[in-house]
Order: sequence, then C-alpha cells, then structure tokens
Amino acid sequence: MRTEEREGNNSEEPKFTREEKEGLYKAIYTRRDIRSYLSDPIEDEVLFRLLDAAHHAPSVGFTQPWNFLLIREISVKKAVYDHFVSVNEAASKSYEGDRKLKYNSLKLQGILDAPVSILFTCDRNRDPGNLLGRSTNRNTDLYSACLAVQNFWLAAQAEGLGAGWMSIFEPEFIKKLLEIPETVEPIALMTLGKPVWVPRSPILETVGWKARQNLSDLVYENRWGVPSHLSSGTEPEEDRISSNSETLQQRMDSLTKPVGSLGVLEDYIFKICNIQKTSRPVFNPKAILLFAGDHGIAEEGVSAYNRHVTAQMTYMFLSGGAAINSLCRGNGIDLYLNDLGVDHDFGDTVGLNHAKVRRGSRNFLKEPAMTEAETELAIEFGRESVRKLENRYGFLGIGEMGIGNTTSAAAIVCSILGKPPEECVGAGTGVGRSTLEKKIRVIAQGLEKHKRADRNEWNSLVCFGGYEIAAMVGVIEEAVLRGIPVILDGMITGAAALVAFRRNPGVVSSCIAGHISSEPAHRWILEELDLRPVLDLSLALGEGSGAALAMGVLESGCRLFSEMKTFEEANIRFSKNETSLS
Repeated sequence: MRTEEREGNNSEEPKFTREEKEGLYKAIYTRRDIRSYLSDPIEDEVLFRLLDAAHHAPSVGFTQPWNFLLIREISVKKAVYDHFVSVNEAASKSYEGDRKLKYNSLKLQGILDAPVSILFTCDRNRDPGNLLGRSTNRNTDLYSACLAVQNFWLAAQAEGLGAGWMSIFEPEFIKKLLEIPETVEPIALMTLGKPVWVPRSPILETVGWKARQNLSDLVYENRWGVPSHLSSGTEPEEDRISSNSETLQQRMDSLTKPVGSLGVLEDYIFKICNIQKTSRPVFNPKAILLFAGDHGIAEEGVSAYNRHVTAQMTYMFLSGGAAINSLCRGNGIDLYLNDLGVDHDFGDTVGLNHAKVRRGSRNFLKEPAMTEAETELAIEFGRESVRKLENRYGFLGIGEMGIGNTTSAAAIVCSILGKPPEECVGAGTGVGRSTLEKKIRVIAQGLEKHKRADRNEWNSLVCFGGYEIAAMVGVIEEAVLRGIPVILDGMITGAAALVAFRRNPGVVSSCIAGHISSEPAHRWILEELDLRPVLDLSLALGEGSGAALAMGVLESGCRLFSEMKTFEEANIRFSKNETSLS
C-alpha cells in the first residue's frame, strides 16, 4: 500500500476488521528481541516499508526528530561489534553467580549476522522554534524517537522479520565512529533480519532473569498507590481451569461406575481436557514425531552399538519393521520420521523429513556438542514440525533414535539438576558393567570441562545435547501454545522436557509422562517435573515406544469418559439411602 493510500483524505474514523485487530495485537504480543539471524538479505522495498512505519510514529509538536542510519558494511559492523563486546564484558563483572551466567548467555552475535542494522537517532536541534507541547519538558523529542523504534519493531514482526535492540554502547564512541553531529543523540541500534528462531517468551524471561509483572500491580486510580480494579472482561485462566475441572468431576462422578473407580486414569482424563480446553477429550487422530541424530560422544565407546546403527534403524523405521512401527499400527498412530543429525546421506528418501543440521553432534569431551545457532535451528525445526500438522491431532507423542544419546541426555540431567553421574547413569541399551563405568567417567569429565553449563538449561543443551533432543524441546514448546497434549517417552525425551521446563515452567502443564524407564535419571526428571508416569514397565527401548503404549491407555480412558452413560441417561435410580454405586 502506498503512503498516500494509507494517509488518504477520508475523514471517517478508520474501522478495523476483527482480523485486522487480531493481527495488530498478535504483532504486539509476539514481538521479541531477536539475537540470531539467517544471512538472507532484506529487500529494499521491505526495508522502506519498515522505515516508513517508523516515520509515521507520533511526535510531540510533530517535530519528527528522528533519522535512520543504515549499517550494512562489514567493517562498520565489526567495529560496532567489538565495541559492544568490550562494554558487555565490563558490564558482566558487576554480576555474580547464576546472575552472571544468565547475563553471559545473552548474545551479541546478531550484530554481525544481521544483514542490516539501523541506528535510530534524535536531532535535539530539529525545529528549535517549535515548542508546541514541549515548553515544560524539552525531552519529549527523545520520547518521540522511541515511538519510532516501536513502530519499526512491530512492522518488522508483521513482515515476518526479527529485530533486536542492542542497547549496550557508549554514545560518544558511536557518534565518533559514524560521524554523527554533536546535536544528534543515538537512541537505539536495531539489528534486523530473518530470525533463526523466535522465542516463545521474552529472552530475559526465558533465561530466568526476570518475569513479567502483573498488570494489576502497575495500574493505580486517581492517586499513586491506590489500586485500580480494571477487569479484562474474560475469565482468568486458573479460574477457567478450576471451573472446567468442577464440570469434569461432576460428569465423571455421574457415570455408571463407582465414584473414583478409574483411579489415576481420571486425573489424566481431566488433564487432557484442560490442555485441550474442552469438556470432552479429543483422542483421535494421534501422532508420534520421531527424531533421529548421531552423537559425537559415541566415539568414546559409551554404547553397545556403533553410530552406523542410527542410519540403519532409520531405514528400518521407513520400512515399517521396527518396534515403534508395530506399536503405531496397533494403536492407530501416525508416525512422522525426522532426520536432524544422522551421520548418513539419505538423499531424497521418501517418507523422511530432511532437516539435517549437521552429520552428528560433536564430542563433548573436546568441545560443545552443538553451536548455539545449530541448537536454535533444531529447536525451530521441532516447532515447525508441530505447526505443519495444523492442529490435526488430539495427542502428540515424541520419540528419538541416536546412538550415544542416553549419555548426552544423562549429562544434561546431571548438569541441570546438579546430580552426580553415578546417580543418573544407567546401562542404556545393552551395555555391560565396563561400558557403564566408562559412561559415568565420560560424563564426569564432560561436566568438569563445561562448567559454564552448571544448572543452566541452555548451556547444558548446547554443551551436551543432540539435534534430536533440541528438536523435541521445540515440539514441546509449540504444542503447549496450541493446546495439544504431549506424551513423553523415556529418559531422553524427558531430558528435552526438563530443558523446556526450565525455559518455561508452564510447559509441564501440557506434558504427560508415558512411562518411567529403567534409566535412573528418568526418575529424577519426573520428580523435578512433578509428573506421574502412565506406565511402569522397566522399558529401555526408546523410539517413542513407551509413548505409543501410553497413548493406547489414555485413549481408552478418554473413550470411557466420552462414551459411558450417566446414571440419569441410563435411567438408573437410587434409593433414599444411596447416592451412587459403591
């Protein structure tokens, strides 16, 4: 749309359609501070639209005090980046312990990776004779320039781009580097590009720096400190769940069975209904997303099998001859296969989603298993794999295949929970005592090497994880947004859930533990997540097998709840001294 079409001469009040309103609020609520970018260039016409949106920001006295300085030359980017790094390192020294770890996890690489950065400035001497609205506060020009930043940021979100506010800089250095006049003040350096991934929550909230405050604590009425009792007009989520739970319990107790006779199964039925925001659970169709990837740590001899088995098993999944294939057929489950990091070239093999980040992770005894960019890419693929399903499924299960991934997962658990390897490490698939002892020793050495990962979920995933584990983190996070129950499998999917939980504790509300495996770390995971497993069969198979078995049980429970008649529907009457079956 051209500028003149937007401004027009229509004196009527502009009316937004429902879709337009939703789009505006979506841009506001999903806008994030992006720090990792793809190298794709930004088309000039798109950049023009964004800056035009910024230029249409309100300004006191219509001063329009802004300028936009585009930074695309790599030498200038590098000079800015080096300055940011030096200032950032100085700032890091003011923090200690966990706070310092969280601060250091915030990334500056986006300055170099973003195809373009824009410096927003405010000319303090623009239109100097115009004091309209500014006679008592000359800083309103600075405030107006910030509104231009917000317009730009929201427009970038609407275009499917990401922007990041790089605020740690010394203004005088930037002014000298970019030859900015004395009367002009730098306001914000904004990186811009196509994001590698978009965090579900603000980065600072995700890493545990700070949570968003409650709006009700920030709104006063007439006098400072006097609370206002504004209402959103909608029922709070916790009240909705409580109300729905009461309705569900009433139906459950009225079914033609003794009260409470379905035991813990009733709790799972209620949880599924609350996840799906429904009074009748949706249990069909069902799907399992299986992610495969090799692990560099396997070269240390921590598995009974060599890493070529990952590729061989992937072909077995494709041919329909593996355990998970049989379980999926028996329980009416669709199976989706995804190659995130198998050390093999599958070519154009049909039936396999090709999303290889790298041919196997790195050996974490030598270096971090993944780079941060690779980790983000794998997480984003997990999210995208859920989005592609378009909410077609009532249940989603997750499974994995990767030689060496029990070692990686156990290391993640040890690192996040602060547990010694001896308490977390099991034999995995078919290993003897000597290999078990080697696994314990390898993980201990890895924890010693990567001390920065200690109790930090992001660093733990990067240092010890695998591409399939990172993808499952993304699946869990996206499924929660869409109200889809996620059925976890064993310890490795549990490690992914643990990372997701530490990133956002709310995700556990949509997770159901399919079973508890024979791996010691799995018990610690479920205890941390406060999840009770559906099954306890001492399984150690992986592939999503425990999730598939649990889906059958959960579907049966949901069918009972949906299809059984109530006493009233069955026309069963009790005597005066009876209220139900007992």
